[in-house]
Amino acid sequence: MIKNLTLTLSRKGRGESPLRFTFHTSLKKRAAFTLAEVLITLGIIGVVATMTMPSLINGTQKKELVAQYKKAYSVISQAYLMISNDNGGSLEGVFTSYNDYIDVFSKYIKNVKVCRINEQVTRCYLDSYKHLNGSVINTDTGSTLTTPDGATLRFYHINSGCTGTTELKKPIGCGRIRVDVNGIKKPNTVGYDIFDFYITQNGIIPRGHEDTTCNEDDPTGWGRGITILTTGKIDY
Repeated sequence: MIKNLTLTLSRKGRGESPLRFTFHTSLKKRAAFTLAEVLITLGIIGVVATMTMPSLINGTQKKELVAQYKKAYSVISQAYLMISNDNGGSLEGVFTSYNDYIDVFSKYIKNVKVCRINEQVTRCYLDSYKHLNGSVINTDTGSTLTTPDGATLRFYHINSGCTGTTELKKPIGCGRIRVDVNGIKKPNTVGYDIFDFYITQNGIIPRGHEDTTCNEDDPTGWGRGITILTTGKIDY
């Protein structure tokens, strides 16, 4: 509601009209939320947040794991190239046991941390982790390397002449690296943060590659490393 207020001032002297000033004042009532309405609105916001936050967090975590996977693959591949170049372009005879992998790779990865099982009070690797389908893997522990980015590398010896066929379709295998791209952090699941790479005559290849015996869509998740390299994401 708008009301007009008029103020009249008289002037001295004859023939002079009085001065009038008009003021406009609003008496319109301002709108306001009641306490009940505020509580209902906050409740709705809370429900929506509860429904959407897990999905947002999961998507962010997957992007982070993809980045960590690519970084670990790059670090391992660069070390492989340097080792090969320093040995005449071949890895034949370079590795005769899993201890050789620890000794050699630790020289070519900057600021890597060496964890030898016989020198450590605490364990160097996870006691157990999960397959993508949920089955649990109980594992023994061994010597490992941890990169500055937090990836844990555990090595397995296949063949000194790099002609092994373990889990490979061709006689090209030297060894295998089991990588946990974020160390002991969760989810500790194959296909998300745990992957296998093979050290071969043809370079570092992920499990799931066409030269390996594991299919990309294997329910255990071991073949998903090639999925991440080709698609750049975790969409499973």
